Amino acid sequence: MQPLFRPLSADDLDAMLVVEQAAHVHPWSRRLLADSFGERYITGSLWLPEQGLKERLLGYFIADRILDESTLMNICVSPGQQGGGLGRQLMEHYLRLCERQGLTRLWLEVRESNIAARALYLSCGYVESGRRRHYYQGITGPEDAIMMNKC
Repeated sequence: MQPLFRPLSADDLDAMLVVEQAAHVHPWSRRLLADSFGERYITGSLWLPEQGLKERLLGYFIADRILDESTLMNICVSPGQQGGGLGRQLMEHYLRLCERQGLTRLWLEVRESNIAARALYLSCGYVESGRRRHYYQGITGPEDAIMMNKC
């Protein structure tokens, strides 16, 4: 079966939290995820239909939108699904939504050590535009954030 795209809703919080906690050493809290809904946010998710009416969350993204700009704040793929192109599908969906909404300046930050994500963002037209020293808490200490933009 093909994964289905749809916006996230507050009803998806439990599934989001499971994926978030499995995918990240320092996951977003339930409260932070819950605060990411509303008019200023762009969300998207990929679901795999299963038997009956049930669906399984494969991945999602959360971005904010202000005027003609958007910042991708979180993109997450379930660990068992990583490496199969779902991150690219989510990114391409996000970029199509931005284009439809007239958003022309796109931003994100990524851990310096996240080589796969950085390569994905570069292949989607982002460029490195700066660095935030010691921005993230890493397993062995602080880690820099690489700032990227697409204009």
